[in-house]
Parts: sequence; C-alpha cells; structure tokens
Amino acid sequence: MAPAGREGTNNGVDTGLRSLAQLNMLHSLAAKLNSLGDVEEIGQAIAAELRTIIDYHNCRVYLLQADGLTLMPVAFRGELFSDYEKETLEELVSLVGEGITGRVAETRESFNTPDAREVDFGVLIRGTEDILESILAVPMLAGSDVVGVIILSSLGYGKFDDQDTRLLEVLSSHAAIAFQNARLLQAEREAAQASSALLRLSQVLTGIQDVEAILGEAQMTIASLVPNGALLVYIRDPESGTFDLRRYSTVDPVLSIPPGTRQEVAADVASRFMSSVTEPFLLPKEVAEQVPAEYRLFEGFRDMLIAPLHWEPDGLGALVAVAATETSSFSERDLQLAGGTADITSLALGNARRLSELERFHELVESLDAVFWEADGETLQISFVSGGSEELIGGATWLEHRWGDHILPEDREAALAMCLAAADSGRDENIEYRIATDTGRTAWVRDLVHVVKDPGGPPSLRGLMVDITERKRAEQALRKSERKYSEAFRREREAAQRLRALDEMKNTFLEAVSHDLRTPLTSILGSALTLEQAGLQMPQEDALDFVHRIATNARKLERLLSDLLDLDRLQRGIITPQRRPTDVAALVERAVAENEAAAIRQVHTDVAPLTAAVDAAKVERILENLLSNAIRHTPPDARIWVRAIAQEDAVLLMVEDEGPGVPEDLREAVFEPFRQAPGSSSVHSPGVGVGLTLVRRFAELHGGRAWVEAREGGGASFRVLLPTA
Repeated sequence: MAPAGREGTNNGVDTGLRSLAQLNMLHSLAAKLNSLGDVEEIGQAIAAELRTIIDYHNCRVYLLQADGLTLMPVAFRGELFSDYEKETLEELVSLVGEGITGRVAETRESFNTPDAREVDFGVLIRGTEDILESILAVPMLAGSDVVGVIILSSLGYGKFDDQDTRLLEVLSSHAAIAFQNARLLQAEREAAQASSALLRLSQVLTGIQDVEAILGEAQMTIASLVPNGALLVYIRDPESGTFDLRRYSTVDPVLSIPPGTRQEVAADVASRFMSSVTEPFLLPKEVAEQVPAEYRLFEGFRDMLIAPLHWEPDGLGALVAVAATETSSFSERDLQLAGGTADITSLALGNARRLSELERFHELVESLDAVFWEADGETLQISFVSGGSEELIGGATWLEHRWGDHILPEDREAALAMCLAAADSGRDENIEYRIATDTGRTAWVRDLVHVVKDPGGPPSLRGLMVDITERKRAEQALRKSERKYSEAFRREREAAQRLRALDEMKNTFLEAVSHDLRTPLTSILGSALTLEQAGLQMPQEDALDFVHRIATNARKLERLLSDLLDLDRLQRGIITPQRRPTDVAALVERAVAENEAAAIRQVHTDVAPLTAAVDAAKVERILENLLSNAIRHTPPDARIWVRAIAQEDAVLLMVEDEGPGVPEDLREAVFEPFRQAPGSSSVHSPGVGVGLTLVRRFAELHGGRAWVEAREGGGASFRVLLPTA
C-alpha cells in the first residue's frame, strides 16, 4: 500500500472504490474463517487471503497459549527473496511484553510504524539483517481477552496507512471469534478421543489377568493420550520395596538407556521423589536433577509426569512420562488423562491379584491332609481314628473320648446338635468348628459326617476331618478384599455420577454463556463498527441511538458478569452480610424504578413503611433478580406485584405475576445454578441461569430462605424470608 498522508487516489484507482472492494473481500474472508474448525487452517487462511485486502511482504499470525505468556505462531507467510526466509518457528515464538508482537498483546492496542528500525522495543531476529520495513500489528481481542496478534511487514518506508489499520482491526475481531470457536471444537474432539481411549482400556483390561499384559495396554493408552519423549512403567517389589522398571518405550532417540544403568530404584530414593501415591503429579527437571547418578536412565533432564498405580492391599507402582523436549512440559489435562489411565490400570491389577489369590487357594485345598474317624451313632464314642490325627490334634487319647470332646467349648454345642441330627435323620452333614491343638494353636476343621445305617442296630458315623485353617484365613482375607473392592467400585460410580453431573452443568453453562454473552457482544461490536465506518457523517439522532445500544448492552454484560462473580464468592464463603437499619419500602420502590424493563410493564408495589436490619445491597439484588425473572417469564400484558410484609423478627419479600407459573416438579430446580425454566418470553433481561440461585444464596446469607409457590388466581409467587434479629 502507499505510505500514510496520500491523497484520494492510489495509482489512479479511486480510494472509495478501493475501500468498497476491500470491505467486500473482508466480509468474504470473515465468513470463510467462521466456517473453519482448525486453528492452523484459520491462521493459514488469514495469511493467504489477507494479501487480497492489504499488500504485504510478510504476515505472521500468533495465538496466546494457555500459560497466558507465550505467543505461538500458527501461520507464517513471507517472500522468499527477503531475509524472512531465514526465520524459524523457534525464533518466531514470542512472549507477552517482548518486542512489537508482545507489546501489542500486552497493551491490547494496534501499532503502526513506518520504520521498524526506529522502534526502541523492537527485537531483531538473530541471523537477519536490520532492514528498512514498515510494520502493522493488531491484537485479536474477544471482549477484554487477548486471543493473539496479527502482524504485517512490508519492505520500505510507511507502507501501511490508517485505513489498513482499521481493516486489520475489523478482521482481527472476526479472527478472534473464529479461533475461540476452533479451540472449543478442538477441546471437544480431544475429550471425545480421550474418553474413547479410556473406555477401550477399561474394556480390554476386563478380560486380562496377566500383569505384563495389563501394563502393556496401559503404556499404549497413555502414549496415545499424553505427548511424550519416553514412557516407563515401575512396579514396587513387595518384599524389598524397590521400584523395578518393568516396561520402557521411547519416541525420542536421544532418550536411550545407557548399558549398565540400574533399572530399579531403592525404596528410600523413590520415597524422596514420590510426592503422592494416589494422585498424578509433575516432577520438574530441576527436581529430576537431584536423582542420584546411578539411577539416571538417560542423559539430560526433562520434566516428568508421574501417575501412581495403587491397588489393594499394598500394591504400588508408577506410570512415568518424560517430556517430549527439554523445553516442553505437561498440562493439567495431561495429568488428568494420566490419572484416569492409572486408576483403570490399578483396578485391573487389583483384580488380577485377587484371581491369583483364588488360584492359590484352590491349590491349597487340593493339597490338604485329612483325618478319618468312626464313632457310635448314639453315644458318639470314638472307635477308630487314622494316623493323621496326631499331626492335627495329637491322637494318642482319641479312643478314650466321645466325638465332640476335641471341639472348643464355644463351638461344641452347635456341632454336637448337628452331628446327632445327622444320625437321627440319616442324612450326611458338613460341620465346621474350631479345635485346640497340642501346640496351643487354634485350628479350623471341616468334618464331613457320613451316616452308615445298620438294619440290626443303631447307625454308626464315619467322618473325614480336614484342616481348613488356611482356607478360613483366605476366606476372611477374600471377604475383606471384596469389601474393599466393593467400596472402591462404589466410590468410582459416585465419582462417575459427579463427573456426569459436572459435565451436564458445564454444557449448560457454556450454552448459556455462548448465547447470552455473545448476543450483547455482537450488538456492541455491530454498533461500534457502524459508528467507526460512518465517521462524523451520521445524523446525531442515529449516532445517539447506536451509543445508547452500546451502553445498554454493556450494562447487560456487567450484570451477567457480576452475577457469576457473586455466585463464585458465595460458593467460596467469602461474602458476609453487612446488616444496617434500612428503609425497606424505599429500597423496594427504588429497585422497581431503576429496572429498565419494569418501565414498560405493569409493576405494582405494595409496601407499608418498614425499617429492618438487612444488607441493603444484597436485598436490592434479590428484588432486581426476582423482578427480572418475572418479566422474562411472563407475557408483556401480564401484571407483576412487588410486596414487602413485616413479620415477627423478619421481613417477607414477595414478587408475584400473572404468568404461566412454575410447575411443581421444577420449584426446587429453578434455584439451581445455570438452570433456566422453559418458555422465556422476554429478552430484556438476559441471564446465564444464576439469578434465582443468587436470590436463594443471599437469603441464606441472612439466615433466611427463598421458595416459589403457586399464586392464588394463577401465576407464580416467589417469596424470600429474611430474619432481622
């Protein structure tokens, strides 16, 4: 473009015609940006298509990263015949406040210089020449938030003018919204991919009992979810307490284990770096440098993500991810995904251990020795005992006793009753009881009693005694383990239900915010752009109308944000009521008079002179939200009443309407955050679903309560009781 200060022509082309063509191309580019769903595609479209609007030699599109400090280039376009071809991605990365790009992000103001060499805060990229070039940089703003920076440069002096600046500013506002939408879509895609991977892991591990196979699936899953340079899996040895390296994989060839390196970590060394055995955590490279040399698996230091594995009763291990580069690290999302993978893996390892214990139990049962005996079916006098009795009890005196004398007194009566009942009925019986051995040990015995019928006389009894002490201990341990796993699964289900509830609340909140904040923002942006493009040529009445729209929608945004901030403070318990003697009648009249929507509705007040000790600001917010809610959910011709009634040591506030009322099954739900009743009939009081929540919270802050009931004659009656003593 021509330098600033030029006249109304540009190489023979009328400036007005050029501006119209630029605006048409700008609108076309804005529409294209909104249709793209990938951040890099949007950046490339800006760099490629912007040249049809503004002439340049070099274009860079920066996005502000989640750390709020780093400006990362997502698109770069430059002429190959210039020094721009020498620039690399690493050299283009900038920080807020650093150079021209960082200064524009910091100040949120556009910057146009005819000669970049004269800018004292400019930064020259290493290896490039200090050449004469013009630079135009514009921040991409979404409300008050900086999304990124678009920066253009052109060889020569004063190549950009004020019109170029205005065009780039308009484009940057569209680009900011497009980038935000793309990031939201990308987050949803990543969440879906993570959920799918974790679900697959859970399903696969259901059918696996081998520990190595479980660890392999976990390693493969975390590799697909968390960017890394290497992955390691450690399992603690239950006897020595050392953490043994069981699996290892690397993406970066630099991260290779030197021969002879110790591949187990001593218990005392591991305890110094395991800051948690239940939650994933980050081990910065500054801390990793403190690992003793003999335990370092590779040269150099990088950030590490540690996701502990823990299963009942004492199993412990860790999934370890090493950062992809020396300068990269892990995000909060990486920690959450690694934690989810570790939790699923821990449950599978616990199940594998339980199945292994069951297999050992069956082997134990098969190897048990038994004692055979015979006794009289009436007197229970012992007539024969096999030699194994000496090892079990000490059988030298068995023939001098009756069956049952060997049983501990606590179990004897019940066991004798079962044995005699078997003899009488002729049915075999399995009896379990405890005995005291010659060594003083208490043992559990299962007695398999068989009744031998004798046609010529009383029946006889034959039995097989089996020492089941170990089996009983295993059963007790198994029941204890089952109780623990049952509790663990119950907690998991509850956590999943809470996550689903939080996800539903998040979706509802995002839907409300995206609509109710974007609507006034769109109106403000449209009015502001109209005023900007018109300059001073618009009639005063029209200009005042646009200014009024901007002010009205700005007040709406202020109210929405105030509601969200108040809800956050209430949830954190940092708000306390400031009670003062207050003229409630005057407060009610003022709240109604200052409500913009109430000026065009039939709002009637019924308040007797009343003074009470309340927090006037909070009560005014209660009335404002109740009145706005009534206006929003009633037809334009419906009447609304606002009343304040003095009661014993309390004040009752009532806002009633002739609207459709609130169904009984929703009368509690409407006070929940981000819940909006269907059928809103007004757009004068937009909200994100926290107005009635604040009403209830402010009432509870006073020690009172808020509720809704049906109004006599039809409609809704919202009531707030505020104790004054």
